[in-house]
Amino acid sequence: MRAVIIGAGMGGLMTALALRQSGVFTSVDVYEQTKVPSTAGAGLNVPPNGARLCRWLGVDLDGGDPNGPDGVIDGGRAAILESTRQFNADGTMTQRRFDHVTAAGDGAGFHHMHRLDLLMCLYKRVFEFGPDTGAACPITVHMDCRLTQLRQTAREVTATISNGRSTTGEVLVGADGINSATLQLAWPNPRPKRWTEVTCFRGLVPRAVVASLRKADGSPLDHNPIDSFSMDRHRTDRSGATTYWVRGGELLNVWIARYEPDSAAFEKEEGDWFPVSREEILHEVGEAFTGSASRDDLLALAGAIVRPTKWGLYDRDALETWVQGRICLLGDAAHPMLPTFGQGAAQSFEDAAALASAFALHKRDVATALLHYERVRHYRATRFQLGSKFAFDHLRARDTAEQKALLEKLDERVSPAFAHDKRGGEDDSWIYAYDARKIGAELPRKRLGPWDFRRAAKASYATITSKLWTPAAPPKAPRPVTREEVALHNTKEDCWIIVRGKVYDITEWAPHHPGGAGIARMYAGKEATAEFGDYHSAEAVAHMAHFCIGDLVDAPTTLP
Repeated sequence: MRAVIIGAGMGGLMTALALRQSGVFTSVDVYEQTKVPSTAGAGLNVPPNGARLCRWLGVDLDGGDPNGPDGVIDGGRAAILESTRQFNADGTMTQRRFDHVTAAGDGAGFHHMHRLDLLMCLYKRVFEFGPDTGAACPITVHMDCRLTQLRQTAREVTATISNGRSTTGEVLVGADGINSATLQLAWPNPRPKRWTEVTCFRGLVPRAVVASLRKADGSPLDHNPIDSFSMDRHRTDRSGATTYWVRGGELLNVWIARYEPDSAAFEKEEGDWFPVSREEILHEVGEAFTGSASRDDLLALAGAIVRPTKWGLYDRDALETWVQGRICLLGDAAHPMLPTFGQGAAQSFEDAAALASAFALHKRDVATALLHYERVRHYRATRFQLGSKFAFDHLRARDTAEQKALLEKLDERVSPAFAHDKRGGEDDSWIYAYDARKIGAELPRKRLGPWDFRRAAKASYATITSKLWTPAAPPKAPRPVTREEVALHNTKEDCWIIVRGKVYDITEWAPHHPGGAGIARMYAGKEATAEFGDYHSAEAVAHMAHFCIGDLVDAPTTLP
């Protein structure tokens, strides 16, 4: 079989390697719209759940020369950090060591990298299977090829490219990011990307410059990153900053975000980021961290960024399905998420591994392979998609005592390992010890859900949820409800949601739900299937009856 991949970013290149590894395909062709590999962005994290998949496919994350030229085909040049430090608004600091071994015991580790370095080490591995190498199932990367049209038959799918060329395969993977052309062309009424009202500054500072940094008054920084090989996090209620070393410690990645709902810079779809001046970044960072003990340190770091850029952070409500016939979505095209969990690259790598395992199992049965892929990946990826939003305190209200009790019973760390505020438990193996290649020997009967990813025995569900909150009054008799009426109840204080054609009022329930009021904030007036729908047990579905208003009269056709 022939595989066609749209997008030669991290997810697309990893998918090319994984599909080749499956042994099912005779060729893999990757089409990228840019003329040269994109360098947008700065640093990123490849955590253990992504790093073990890189090791499986022979992708070298840390074997390159940290002092080598920028943008060369090389090993990844990662920085393996020792710890995370969290600086709070009151001046206190906590520190946690990175667990590079994790519950999997394989030492996969956390790899902090320049985005371009990761892309180059993926290209390095892909080129080892290029058409000139004589390798079985060659991988060919085609640059300056923008997708313009898709059509498919019962046997194959054909993509038309902007230069007039066309390419045909038995399966096509859309790995073309949050602005996915594959999504726009193949999905009916795709949900638009959405600005989160959060903006951020990104950029890099050379090591020698970091070492020489001083505050505006000439005094040393209170906590200069040069003194600690760590990821440093600074937080206020509506702003946050993260710095960490990349390229083996030769560059410091700086990421500074703020809740900026009145910003006019990202009201339109056409621009996700743009360069900014030193004066602009100093003004905005100073304003965002007024009153914070970290303010002077962050001003010094922000002012030292080489070619700083300002970004609007976007996401999208979870899609109902990632599959249309012989076409599937992967990575940010399927589940764009904020960078707060450090899982964006890793989740695209997990998608690639699961997709390859599905084809290795089902061979030429494309329909079953794609269905298997979606059923094992949809919940896990969309859970990170949802959870990454709650790293911003303005989106997630403080947990109530009842929410804390529920989370403690699950003993499952909801936040990433580098978030020092304990939420739920200390067991983060569901995040970092996970192996996406293990998809099972048979097609799951339905999409996997929460209890398929937890260590707790499914039999314990009744015990843990036996005291779920219910309203004092019984539910009223159901009645028809229109979408227009649902749209009127779209705040966390007055929150109706739609789940599989029924309307629920979860306003009172939200403070008692483990997800908290943030669930209501994100889903008010919207279709909430991705969080509340197919994944839950019969007990959970029965519990929802307490909040049911009635049937949605113009409910869409249920997807299989």
